[in-house]
Amino acid sequence: MLRKILLIRDFFPIRLLIAHLKYNFFGLIFWAMLFAIVTETLGSFFGVPFLFFSPEYQGEVSVWSFLLVGFSFGGFTMAFNTYSYAKLGPRFQFLVVVSTPFFRFCINNSILPILFTVIYLYNMSIFQSKEELASVNDIVLFNISFVAGLLIFIMLSILYFFPLRKNRDKDDDEPDHNDSLIASLTVNKNEKWYNYFRTETKRPCYYIGKRFRIYKSRSVAHLDKDLIDQIYADNRINVVVFEAITIISFLGMGFFRNYTFFEMPAAMSIVTLLTILSMLFSAFLAWFHRWGYPLIFGSILLMTYLSSVTPLFRYTSYAIGLDYSAKKRVPYTVDEIAANGKEQGDLTASHIAINEMLNNWKAKQKERKPKLIILNTSGGGSRSALWTFVVLSNCDSLTNNAISNKMQLITGASGGMVGAAYYRELILRRNIGELKTKSNEEFKQNISKDLLNKIAFSASTSDLLMRYKKFKYNNHSYTQERGVAFEQHLHQNLDNYLEHPLEYYKDYETKSLIPLMIFSPTIINDGRRLLMSSQNLSFMVGLRGGSSAYENIDYQTFFKNNKPGEIRFSTVLRANASFPFIMPMMTMPTKPEIQLMDAGIRDNYGGKVTIDYLFANSKWIEKNTSGVIVLETRDTKRVLNDESYNEINLLDKITMPFGNMIVNFTRTQDFDQEQLMKLCAKSFKFPVDLVTFNLRERTDDHISLSWRLTKREKQKIDKAFSSKENKQALEKLNSLLFH
Repeated sequence: MLRKILLIRDFFPIRLLIAHLKYNFFGLIFWAMLFAIVTETLGSFFGVPFLFFSPEYQGEVSVWSFLLVGFSFGGFTMAFNTYSYAKLGPRFQFLVVVSTPFFRFCINNSILPILFTVIYLYNMSIFQSKEELASVNDIVLFNISFVAGLLIFIMLSILYFFPLRKNRDKDDDEPDHNDSLIASLTVNKNEKWYNYFRTETKRPCYYIGKRFRIYKSRSVAHLDKDLIDQIYADNRINVVVFEAITIISFLGMGFFRNYTFFEMPAAMSIVTLLTILSMLFSAFLAWFHRWGYPLIFGSILLMTYLSSVTPLFRYTSYAIGLDYSAKKRVPYTVDEIAANGKEQGDLTASHIAINEMLNNWKAKQKERKPKLIILNTSGGGSRSALWTFVVLSNCDSLTNNAISNKMQLITGASGGMVGAAYYRELILRRNIGELKTKSNEEFKQNISKDLLNKIAFSASTSDLLMRYKKFKYNNHSYTQERGVAFEQHLHQNLDNYLEHPLEYYKDYETKSLIPLMIFSPTIINDGRRLLMSSQNLSFMVGLRGGSSAYENIDYQTFFKNNKPGEIRFSTVLRANASFPFIMPMMTMPTKPEIQLMDAGIRDNYGGKVTIDYLFANSKWIEKNTSGVIVLETRDTKRVLNDESYNEINLLDKITMPFGNMIVNFTRTQDFDQEQLMKLCAKSFKFPVDLVTFNLRERTDDHISLSWRLTKREKQKIDKAFSSKENKQALEKLNSLLFH
């Protein structure tokens, strides 16, 4: 009986699965990634599974978007089959005498594709029902579209590249009745069970053949070995041609990235990128065999070296609007940083300018000593952008615009600053008569639109392999990459409301028609912060307490010879929101080049910038205001209401020393800034009150950290303002403003 069960191992699909584990383990990693995504065990915090469960094409989740995702998965499946056939086919030589060998191989190699499809369709259907509120009819159509797209690619590939031709030995599969599968499961009762493991390794296979019947493999001993080798050599050529055409066709789509028709769903881009990587890897191993791994590793080392001594493989993401010519590059040295921090002329002029701005703000107020509001907004992708917009618009509506009238400074990180910038633009347009209504559903929908598709499409088609498209801005030429795609999509979503150079806002800020915005992206090279604004911020950079570290670098001063005001405003937003891997680090025109990344790495809530600003202007604030209100819009509460802790296991003990730095980096910022604020409050001669609006208050309130939101997530963000704790925050805000 045991032998009968063990003989299932001779079933060709099972044999292939075992062969993959033994000889193609690296190829299975791509499958593992896809399975982890659709089971929400990989990338769920960042909303990656949502891209698969609710793909968008031309701004809509439709049958076309699912058809395209299915089509891309068909490409991934065929890449897996072609590589597997080239690598594993020679180990199963009976295929050369089977009718339509490649097609039969695909059928028997379908355990993983079928299992993935079932799991994906099941989880996608649940997600569409609960998160996107889709109807049953729509869900059924989405399922059909995905499967249709998958089958279309598979059939086109088989018919065109691997036609269903007959083999060279026999015209059809014929079962051997004497050695049928059932008969083979009989056993001599006197035979010992352990003899099974001593048998010849070249056992027969039982494969799925014509009309999906089970056939036993035939011997190929009568065939000439050279003939068999020639057959597989021909197949290997077919595989390489298929892979080359697929890769070239997909990369060629990058030329049309600016046309909405070619903006594929983000999930399709991810799957296609995995397909390309698996194809390139398989091509290396197919041609170089055991030398493939050393060559891949050597290629990476060579590319790394060349990128350090030549422009090759640097994959530069430019600050749009700045001049990158050699003569305009600023030396980035300790002496240069110190020299710019000590420029007394700029420092004096900067103080005069900020006092003028503050006086203009004071002149707008009705009270003799009004409250000064500073907005601190957290990073968090689209969820923070929408949450910040919701809080500001609702607070303004409920306080008769007191928030926007008394707000003097906006600072923070990532998505929160995107939402704040859009809201500020609406304030400006209202104040100069270009907009009658400042906040409505249309604007809220705009800021919550998808921003991820163009990023993913650009990354998969060109960013990670080659960057060949250019575009011009202010007579300077720049490479089109996913950072530029993000800006283009942002402008498209917001009807070009933010399509300005940075200096556009300078006079409006000086006149206090709008609040001052300070961005603080992190300089990855040394951990400093580049303070970016339309204003000169030298007053925040000077020495304090004898320190000479110069943590802050004023953008306007350091790049004074590069026409800093001409930088695109959306580029500043991007520099402040360059979340690792999702968006590229921004390269500045310095020598050596410095790289900017998300402000959240150093200051996810704007607290450090706020403290620096209060210190620099403490005398004016003490004399002219009745205190400061720091209005926080946070995507996650400092300590969740139902937060709990688990016992530490063995794996935790190994990973926590490293993982703790990533998981808790925003929490450690909270601890540090709370302590800093307590110490600073004692030196201020004016009150500083904190009012916090939290989006996420409980562990089950999770909303993905992504540049895309589902319908249910948008509803949750809209309703979060009415939570009990946020109502209390609103009451506190009203009390501080009007009592």
